[in-house]
Amino acid sequence: MSRVFDYLYCNFEYIKSYGGIVYLDATNSKNKIYENSLYEDLVVKKDAYVELSKEEFLLHKILIIPMEVDQVLLYENRQQLQKFLELGGVLLSFTQIYLDWLPIQAFYIPSSVPIKERDIVTTEHFITQGVKDYDLSYRRGVKGFFSRGFMKAPCKAEIFLKDSEGECVAFIDSASTKGAIIVSAGADLLGFGLFENSTAKRLGLNLLLWVENYLQRNMPK
Repeated sequence: MSRVFDYLYCNFEYIKSYGGIVYLDATNSKNKIYENSLYEDLVVKKDAYVELSKEEFLLHKILIIPMEVDQVLLYENRQQLQKFLELGGVLLSFTQIYLDWLPIQAFYIPSSVPIKERDIVTTEHFITQGVKDYDLSYRRGVKGFFSRGFMKAPCKAEIFLKDSEGECVAFIDSASTKGAIIVSAGADLLGFGLFENSTAKRLGLNLLLWVENYLQRNMPK
């Protein structure tokens, strides 16, 4: 049976001890998701055009690539992202990848299945525990907000979200580099459902618990 966590005592101190999570901002966005009380002490915005190429960037351990990121900029700095991962960093990509800026291929593929016929399906993975499929497929009774596409996961990846056609919607790859790569097909795993009265917000909290556990196992103090 899946374990449903009591999140009341989750303070993510281990993540904070590594300087929190860097949000690579390329649009000077006013994204309110990461100003929410759940994340305000965890996420730090950094100007992608200023910070990404700096040597100091490699000191960070957790990085969010948001949906609206400049992928040309990422491609130009792909070697820097490779170094970040080879130093054990955790990279979370929520964008629809169309350029080859990751050391793995995870290009976004639009689904040809009509929205009304396509569902997002959870797996038995830790990150989806306590999350109902319905709450990912629907928002206020309407389908299609979470992700309208998929990608091909690396052979050793842990797939934790699929669509009703069996295609990969989100995965973890901790085998291709010395770090961990978490990719969704254009869905913000931390933000989805955050302002809804549904189980969808557990997805982001579970993801943070997974990241914290990963750091504890691979980067012990």
